[in-house]
Amino acid sequence: SVVLHCVEKATLEKLKGVGRVMGMVSKGGSLTSVYMLTNGCENPFIEHFDEVIETLRKKDVVLSLGNTMRSGCIHDYRDGAQLMEIETNVRLAKRANEEGVQVIIEGMGGHIRAAEIPEHVNLYKSRSAFPLFVAGPLPTDVALGYDHIAGAVGASMASGAGADYLCYITPAEHLSLPNPEQVREGLLAFRIAAHIGDSMKYGVSERDLLLAQKRAHFDWGGQIKLALDPDRPRDMCPMTGPCSMCGEYCAIKIMGDYLAGDE
Repeated sequence: SVVLHCVEKATLEKLKGVGRVMGMVSKGGSLTSVYMLTNGCENPFIEHFDEVIETLRKKDVVLSLGNTMRSGCIHDYRDGAQLMEIETNVRLAKRANEEGVQVIIEGMGGHIRAAEIPEHVNLYKSRSAFPLFVAGPLPTDVALGYDHIAGAVGASMASGAGADYLCYITPAEHLSLPNPEQVREGLLAFRIAAHIGDSMKYGVSERDLLLAQKRAHFDWGGQIKLALDPDRPRDMCPMTGPCSMCGEYCAIKIMGDYLAGDE
C-alpha cells in the first residue's frame, strides 16, 4: 500500500483554533502541511489526486489515506479538525474506488482515552464503509517504554469494536528507532490484540478451547504448539506435570480426580 496525507488547507486552519496540547504529531502529515504553508498552496496530493490514483490502479496498489489529525495525547479529545479529515478521506476514498483503486482509511490513530475507543470506531463506521486502519490506539500516555502493551490494550478494544486493520507499536515508541527484538515484541503484542479483538467480534476461538484442554492435562507440548509465540513458553515450562508456580499444590492436579468422578 501507499500512504497519502491528504489534509486540506481548511483543516489546517481548523487545527489552529482547537487548543491541542500536542498539536500535530503525524510525521508525513506535518511534512505535507509545511510544504502547503511554505508555498501557500493546497495539498499537492489532492491537486494531483487523479494522476496518483491512475498510477495506483495500473500498479494494483492499495491506497492508505493517512491520519494527519490524529491526537498525540489522551487529553486531546476528538475535535473538529479530526472530523473534517475523516470527511475529506471518505470523499477521496470514494473517488479512488470509482476508478478501481482499493482503499483503507487511517481514521483512528494516536492516543485516545479508553472509554472513547468504541465510540470513536462507531463514529467512523457510521460515516464510512471503508476498512478502518488504527495505529494503536494508545489509551494512556504514561506507559513509556511499554507502549506496545498499552497499544495492544487499545488495539484489542478497537478491533473488538469493529476496526479492521491494526498497526503495531514497539516498546521504543516515543523514545527511539526500534531494534529487531523490539519490533518482534511489538508484533507479538499486536497479534495478541488481534486475537482478542476477533474473539470479541466473532466469539471465542477453537484454538483457545484446545489450549485449555491441553493445559488441563498438563500437555505442555500441545500448549506450546497452540501458543501465538511458541519460543518463549518452550524455554519456561516443565517437561511433565504441574509447573513450579504451585508444584504439588496445583489446583488442577489436586482437584482433578475428584471432579472427574474418581474415588
